[in-house]
Order: sequence, then C-alpha cells, then structure tokens
Amino acid sequence: MNRGDFLAVTAAATAAPKPPVRAPIVAEVTLERDADQLLAPFTVGITVNNTTTGTVRLNFPTADLFRIDVMHDGEPVWSSLSNHKPIPVNRVIDVPPGRLKLASMTIDGTTPDRRAYAPGRYTVRVAMLGTNFGMIVDKLIDFFPPLPIGDVAGLKPGTVVTIAGQQTVLGGIPQLNDASGSVRLSRSLGIRPAGVYVVRGFLDATGDDRIFDVGRFAPAFENTPTAPPTPG
Repeated sequence: MNRGDFLAVTAAATAAPKPPVRAPIVAEVTLERDADQLLAPFTVGITVNNTTTGTVRLNFPTADLFRIDVMHDGEPVWSSLSNHKPIPVNRVIDVPPGRLKLASMTIDGTTPDRRAYAPGRYTVRVAMLGTNFGMIVDKLIDFFPPLPIGDVAGLKPGTVVTIAGQQTVLGGIPQLNDASGSVRLSRSLGIRPAGVYVVRGFLDATGDDRIFDVGRFAPAFENTPTAPPTPG
C-alpha cells in the first residue's frame, strides 16, 4: 500500500460512524399485566445486566435502590417514594456478569389518594438511585376507557372487565349507572359514594339474575370524593 492509499483508508476510517459505546452495566425494565383496563394491576420488573466479564460493584446511599414513577401528560400520578422517607443506610451490590433480577413491584392502578387512573397513555419511569449507577428507563403503558355498562349483559359470565358510573340504591339494592344503562352490584361502593366510580369485576349470572360481582373499586380520577374513599 502506497502513501496515497494509506491516507485514503485512514480518512475513510475517520469519517465512518463509530458504533455506540455500551455501558458496562444497564438496567432493563419489563411491564407485565393481565389486562389494559383501569384498576388492572401491573408489575414492574427491574433487572441489571452486567455486560462485562467481571463483577461490577454498585453503591447506593440509601436503602432505596430505585424509584418508580407513573406519569401522565408529564405529571406524576403515583410514585414508589410517595409518603416514604429513604433510610440513610449505604448499600453495596456486587453484580456478576450477566443478568441479575433486582426487584419486582406490583402497582394497583390507583393514585396515592386512592383514585383510579384516567384512561390514556402513561409513562412508567424507573430511575436507579446508585451513586455510580444513575440510569433512567421509560416504558409506555396504555389504559383504555371503561366498558359501557350497557355492553355488560352481552358478556360471557365470569369475564373480568372494568366499568364506571354513579351508584344509586333502589330498595336497598346498589346499582351502577351510566348513559348506556345500569347493572346491579354485588355490594355497595363504600359509604354514601358520590360522583363517578370505577369498578372492576365480572358478571355473575344465576338464573334470570344478572349481578356484577365487585372485585375492586375507586373514585374516578376526575372525581373529588367528599369523604376519604373506601378502597375495594
């Protein structure tokens, strides 16, 4: 290779894009859930992946290794650190080569004041809190609007769904009502529930009776209850 060819090759190598440098250790986040409806819990799994051939030591200034925030339109609606004061105890974790499952946390789909989320797209943000490991990972998750109550009668008994409406009591029997219809509830939604409530459960059909078996319930996100809600 003459000098001209050498300079040409060198120039081409310099101009070529360089592959991104992979961090020696990364956080990997997974979301698992059974349904994309309101009040359906979901689980956040956190794994650290050591891409090197040796053990990497991670240092944390408190007992909290990470922070999870659920955000909607840029605003947090839930945080793992809500009403929580980190314990100032230094923690050290030695991560061997490969993947190490760090934590798994189930989030029930309600705000700190026990309201249901509003329908829409959310960001689940996981921030590692180490002094030498501060990675942030965002994951998107969607929650669809509740099923109209008028559609519940057409469901196969036992199908778990989320509905929403206002409770009324007729003859001592609680019912949930929306613009599409009403359905009898298996139990009342707390003491004197006011406003719109989100209810998750299933249709229980016995003979001619159609009763919506209440599993979980919470005030709708836009609802401002007059008294502290009773969680389902």
